[in-house]
Amino acid sequence: MKIALPNVLLIVGCLGAAHASTGDTPTAIVRAQRAEYNAAISAHDAVRLRTFFVDDYHLILGSSGDIDSGADNATRGYADEEFKDPTFVTYRRTPTTIVIAASGKRIAETGRFEGIWRKPSGTMRKTGIYLAMWIPLAGTWRLKSEAFVTLACTGSAACDQVG
Repeated sequence: MKIALPNVLLIVGCLGAAHASTGDTPTAIVRAQRAEYNAAISAHDAVRLRTFFVDDYHLILGSSGDIDSGADNATRGYADEEFKDPTFVTYRRTPTTIVIAASGKRIAETGRFEGIWRKPSGTMRKTGIYLAMWIPLAGTWRLKSEAFVTLACTGSAACDQVG
């Protein structure tokens, strides 16, 4: 079967346009938001981090299972604990799945996380899994909740203190 060059170019052009247009899908927006969120944590920027949370955001902490309720409380936790800790480097969330609900009213994101600290006894890495819920708000997607489960801590004697 022969396909004329103009037809090949038309097909390739359509595929490229279809791929380019997926950048505005809700899941693509959430993926981009997650990258920005990671950047805010790496920069230790609590003000920027706060912009990703709805006011009634909830966070379940990975090692203790304790809950921070409210975006301001969660943001203050980052600012007062991690960001003031001179050994804290960053948290990275790496999505493995991002799925929009049939209703279009929420997105579930699951993935892996890593926290990094440069402790005197070595580089501590806490790793585990997370589940996040994103909801549409003010023309974009914001975090309603995140739950973390720490599964491992390696690289430092400080891991003995991690629950």
